[in-house]
Amino acid sequence: MKKSILFMLAAVLLLPSSLMAGLQQERLLENVLFRFQEIITERGGDSGSISMENIALDRSIPFEVTVSGQDFTMYAVKIVLTGPEPGRKQNVTLIVDETGNIQLDGAFADLRTGRSIHQGIMDELERMDTDPGVGDLLFHGSGQAEVLYLSDPFCPYCRHAYTYFLDQKNRIGEFRIAHYPINPGSGSLALTFLMMEHKDADIFRKVVDFAYEVELDRPSDNADHAVIEVFNERFDIYPQPAQEVFDYLQRKHQESLVRDMEKMRDMGLSGTPVIIINGIRVDGYNRQRIDDLLNRPIG
Repeated sequence: MKKSILFMLAAVLLLPSSLMAGLQQERLLENVLFRFQEIITERGGDSGSISMENIALDRSIPFEVTVSGQDFTMYAVKIVLTGPEPGRKQNVTLIVDETGNIQLDGAFADLRTGRSIHQGIMDELERMDTDPGVGDLLFHGSGQAEVLYLSDPFCPYCRHAYTYFLDQKNRIGEFRIAHYPINPGSGSLALTFLMMEHKDADIFRKVVDFAYEVELDRPSDNADHAVIEVFNERFDIYPQPAQEVFDYLQRKHQESLVRDMEKMRDMGLSGTPVIIINGIRVDGYNRQRIDDLLNRPIG
């Protein structure tokens, strides 16, 4: 329960502040800590499970908003929360005033068009400036967008997004895919190992297609073994029993998968799908947001 409590974010207030000389970072972090401790207490947890050591300001970007003829300076901020367990990390993005006391719960938008005033700022806040070091090239398209797709092959939203991206090759230049099997008991672990095993083979694309379309409609005590059986019916590669094949794949790829998943957790990934388009992250299968980023000119 502590994990879910720690990474919840509640609204605070909805009023802009008067101008001050820059973001009051210390007060901002104190307020964030206080609010999370309050949430933990309300949920029956130990508020002492987090402290200032668990909270850090990663980045802040100021922007101006004019309301009733008066200019206000607001800040888009990214705060990194680390949990009690080693390696547990979550990114939280907020819009706050300079005092660090007030949070905007919602969005600044142009009333006539409905378009967000601050979305571009939030995109820059989330932009990844370095390669996270995960993902295998699946295809090149004729477009310009660079897409990194973080996914669990048995996640239904991941499957919808995967099918959608296959139809966007005119807008995508490079598409890479990385695997994050959230529910290993579903058979996603076997699918992940199979994709890792064949990533340098000519059939890699076919194997990935298989991973995102296979359905387990047969009774089995072990979903991973069932996946291997269905895979071999399709590709006829392994003469050994499914259990032996799975054990071989696990021995070969387990350590590499653990390293990749640690890198993705360091990115704040806790669910799938996560899509990174030209360095800008989209959590979940948000078609409109994905389309906007695929259409956005680069540079």
